Amino acid sequence: MKKLADFFASLTNTDEDFPFLLDMLNQPSSTEEDFFAKIDIAKYIKDNYIYHGTMLEKKILDLDKEIFSYLESKINVKNSKRDWDGMLFYLDKVNNYFNVSKNVLIFDSLDDFYIFSLLNPKKNIKLIFGIEHWYFLKRGVAYRHKEDYKNAILNFENAIKCAPMSMTLYEEYLGCLFESGEYERAKKILEQYHRYCRSQYHLGVYFYFTSLYYFKQKNYFVTHACIWYALKFDITLAMKNSLVEMLTQIMSNNELVLDAFGVKVYETLGKNDIPVWFDIDMMYANLDMYKSCVLSPLAEMKALRKTVRKRLIQFKLLPYVEQIEVNLETKDHIILLNNSSLSLKLDKEWQIIYQNDDTESGVLLELEKDEDFLTISAKVDNNAFDDLYNDEIKGFIVSGCEIKNEREYFTINKKNIKIFDVYLKQNYNSSVMCLKVKNKFLIFRLVKNSDEEDKFFIKLSNSVKIYNNIEKIVKMGQFT
Repeated sequence: MKKLADFFASLTNTDEDFPFLLDMLNQPSSTEEDFFAKIDIAKYIKDNYIYHGTMLEKKILDLDKEIFSYLESKINVKNSKRDWDGMLFYLDKVNNYFNVSKNVLIFDSLDDFYIFSLLNPKKNIKLIFGIEHWYFLKRGVAYRHKEDYKNAILNFENAIKCAPMSMTLYEEYLGCLFESGEYERAKKILEQYHRYCRSQYHLGVYFYFTSLYYFKQKNYFVTHACIWYALKFDITLAMKNSLVEMLTQIMSNNELVLDAFGVKVYETLGKNDIPVWFDIDMMYANLDMYKSCVLSPLAEMKALRKTVRKRLIQFKLLPYVEQIEVNLETKDHIILLNNSSLSLKLDKEWQIIYQNDDTESGVLLELEKDEDFLTISAKVDNNAFDDLYNDEIKGFIVSGCEIKNEREYFTINKKNIKIFDVYLKQNYNSSVMCLKVKNKFLIFRLVKNSDEEDKFFIKLSNSVKIYNNIEKIVKMGQFT
């Protein structure tokens, strides 16, 4: 096959060259040298001609895929054979043809793009796919194995700059930093890595490298806590083996006094400012994305919905997922009271007129619907339900009210509730329902112009749940 130099002098650099150039690109390549000659011709065309809307454009687009596929396969072979110089040779071919830039921001999926946009609202971001992060990653791997850590680190940094949501890049980079003794630098990258963690595996990797960091600092107490935490997540066998080796060394040190295995490990981590769960911004970003998925009519967002929902459940945010689904897709409304960790469901016709989420006692909610009025109070108390109920009755009587029509129900979800009517100066004033959920004693007071209070109360009581709020989950992680 002819090379570019063989006919370069005869080119006019006008449209008149198109038929000849197309013929050159259609020539078969029997050897790698012929294929490289075709790459040089295609590269010259891309740099020197405006060929859009022609047969030449279609040929170039097809050739782009063919060239990348060929070079990628060669790079993978060299990687498996640990031929690092050969790997770099073919990576140079990729760069020469595709003009790889370190100044682009690319994403592996719509999911990654959406999350990054939510976490970085001030950045002007477009959804772009590319090979840049793959290119820099492969170069970093080659230089790392050649123990040229300066070039390896530079390429890993470029890879992360191009694709900050691609977690594999961080793993290679962190491994390189630990090999080269850059422990403090690794700690800073770990903070960035944790911000984008969104799977159990990601957390496992985070705690694996965090344990390595503290082990290198000879802080074996914190290392020990990190190891036990890391082993609870999904990590590779190599990582598990490394953790067990460190643990063996630590446990054989007779001078160390360690806490009992696995007992409130998260407290040890928290005291050392080591996060024990997913980043709270990541959790809120996924909730925002799920809300958009539920609302959006776009097919790609509907397809994304299942993925995001599964992730939120892994985050332990099911009550928040249910709140979004119910509030956006039904006639009901789920209310989540954050500090009291109380969840309940009401018809959307009920409007919140007062909400107090700063206390574990007193009135939490006041709602109205037409002329009906509902207040909800709660207090934390470990005493028996009957004792708390009797104290509530006494409180009304002391305040001058008369109690009538006491009744008791056992709901379908095995809640024991008690209801009574309150009369003030012989006039009907309200109905009150009392129930206890775990250690919370709840009082619902209803002013309703009908005789269906009990039916309403029973339905409401069945919806009441105690849930783990986001702040508690972030603080305690998988121990909630």
